[in-house]
Amino acid sequence: MRRYLIFATAAMSLFMYAIDGTVVAVAFSNFTRELHTNVLWSAWTISIFFIAVTITVPLAGNLVDNFGRKKVFLLSLLVFTGSSLACGLAPTISALIAFRFLQGIGGACFLPAASGMVSDHFPENREAAIGLFSSIFSMGMVIGPNLGGWIVSQYSWRYIFYINVPIGILLMGSSMLLLEESKIVSRPHVDLVGVALMSGSLLFLMSGLNLVGESFSIPSILLAALLVLVSLFLAVLFLRQEKRADEPILDIALLQSTPFAAANVTNLVVGITVIGVFSFIPLYATSVRGLSTLMSGVILTPRSLAMAVAATVTSLLLKRWGYRWPMVLGFCLISLTTMLLAPGLARWGITGWGTIKTLSLLLFLNGIGGGMVFPACNNACIELMPDKVETIVGLRNMFRNVGAAIGVTLITLILHVSFGPASGFTIAFISFGLTFLVSIPLLFLMPAGRRA
Repeated sequence: MRRYLIFATAAMSLFMYAIDGTVVAVAFSNFTRELHTNVLWSAWTISIFFIAVTITVPLAGNLVDNFGRKKVFLLSLLVFTGSSLACGLAPTISALIAFRFLQGIGGACFLPAASGMVSDHFPENREAAIGLFSSIFSMGMVIGPNLGGWIVSQYSWRYIFYINVPIGILLMGSSMLLLEESKIVSRPHVDLVGVALMSGSLLFLMSGLNLVGESFSIPSILLAALLVLVSLFLAVLFLRQEKRADEPILDIALLQSTPFAAANVTNLVVGITVIGVFSFIPLYATSVRGLSTLMSGVILTPRSLAMAVAATVTSLLLKRWGYRWPMVLGFCLISLTTMLLAPGLARWGITGWGTIKTLSLLLFLNGIGGGMVFPACNNACIELMPDKVETIVGLRNMFRNVGAAIGVTLITLILHVSFGPASGFTIAFISFGLTFLVSIPLLFLMPAGRRA
């Protein structure tokens, strides 16, 4: 019985993290209005979460091995719960951004700690137990927007953060009672200099883009150019650091071959569009299509369900299909549905269907495309170097999270400088849909299937 309670504790922490990764998008317009800010700065609440996760994930495994699973898990719960309360109490947009950053740091440690906990207590069914975590993330993608839409429409956007507090306290109590101290393993230190340079490069790049969007004047353009140059300089220093670091967070040798370069660019594009841009569907639904806050969350359900089902079917048939054609078909489907979402592309909506049904259909088809792409792309990346699965998976997730952060920044910049939400989303959906389309040749540089 005890090990099932431990699994429930681990699963609930991941569920809470998954919900908070998606729920903010539903409350976007509400706290933008209440905190007297603009879409440019509000978007930082989404992108800063991705950056925090990107920075922390390379450190998470090392922290668990050096300080013990129980201590790291409890500290992560404390940081996540405390920052959730602080997010709900945030008086300004800058405070909300800062606390969302802390939320990302706390949540990023849940997965490695939870995986270790389950591995210890379910050694005979480890693969199945850890595999269930994927279902938990899918459930979070479905429940998060729906729950968030209902909370915001009935109460306030602040309650989407407050709801984490009692859950976090309950999980901390169960962790202290159920978990035992794990064996501490001595490992080399993580490349902290590399982490600092990578995060600095991302933050300076996003700040420069934000500055251009906020004030299109000669001084702001010059300052933005300076920030982008600093970002590029830090990126160069980061690459140099990774070449000489004993334990680099980015293996430069893996970036020098054409297939690896194609895989990394592909994951960056997937992060920009599939994760980053589609974080703005609730804002698009309310500001352009006139849907309610509650319905803007509900409208994401068809995409999430379709993605979960398509990913399951694709995973089971990958041996027969191979990796390449599911990726190609998925990319085409995502590209087409993304462009069809553009309000200015043509007369929008299928005759007799209405806005909600048409939007649901497009998002459903988009979810099918995503469900085909993710398992095929994940396995194609691993096939590049199957003896280094952990390294490849870490590299893949890093590029996707970086792409998500960049995608959020780019679409907010487009929305801010456009004449209105309709024209902004038209430009964004068409440009990112075309980006997905022109990226298809990269898929032919990646493995077509599993080697014998």
